Amino acid sequence: MSKRFPAPLIGITCEAVSNRKDFANYDLLCDHRYAAAVTEAGGHPVLLPINHRETLRNRYLEGIDGLVIVGGDDLDPSWYGERPKKRTKVAFKNRSKFEAWLYKAGKTRRLPILGICYGMQLINVLEGGTLHQHIHPPKQGYHVDHEGKKNGLHPIKVIQGTRLATILGKGRKVVATEHHQGVRTLAPDFIPAAIASDGLIEAMEHPRYPHIFTVQWHPERQLRSQTTQKLLRAFVRSCQHYQRTRNP
Repeated sequence: MSKRFPAPLIGITCEAVSNRKDFANYDLLCDHRYAAAVTEAGGHPVLLPINHRETLRNRYLEGIDGLVIVGGDDLDPSWYGERPKKRTKVAFKNRSKFEAWLYKAGKTRRLPILGICYGMQLINVLEGGTLHQHIHPPKQGYHVDHEGKKNGLHPIKVIQGTRLATILGKGRKVVATEHHQGVRTLAPDFIPAAIASDGLIEAMEHPRYPHIFTVQWHPERQLRSQTTQKLLRAFVRSCQHYQRTRNP
């Protein structure tokens, strides 16, 4: 990195955890591997605590060159017109509202954004899609272990002709997984970029939004994986371009 352009500053959101249903008191947590993945790819990670003061949120966006929306609990299904089902564990609503604001405001700025697991699901819903509240395994035939109960991994197929295929190479990859929800209806004008063997969408992209990256899997859990390294380097390159062009 040059002195004029140091490592791009990449904001990473946090999970909120509480032993109270009303989240009157809560802790903000972030798996250190998110920061490690960004650092390994050439970025400078910084955590973004939940905040609803407009001036401070704007300062966040003024200071960062990219945004990572991390995994977590389930998005409130009322956001896509449903009631919570038995296995739905709704994430702290103020966290979701905060990240929704960051996504919408960041997208307007053409800020590079990477949505991981819940982050991808949030983006899909904000763009007009819906979710499976729980992925039920088939009664017969092959079952994809989306929840990662066996070894935390499962294969995906990257779709030829997508931007993701340009980044990762088309074909089969093995990725880290831990989720029980997924995309049901894809957001308008988005396309699948990777799918699991059962057809569940594992990544999506938009032809006009090359700065938006989404994956259902957890790249941060495979720091030595070529799939993780290629994905994060492509994201950080996008952040570097943003850094250079927003302040000429």
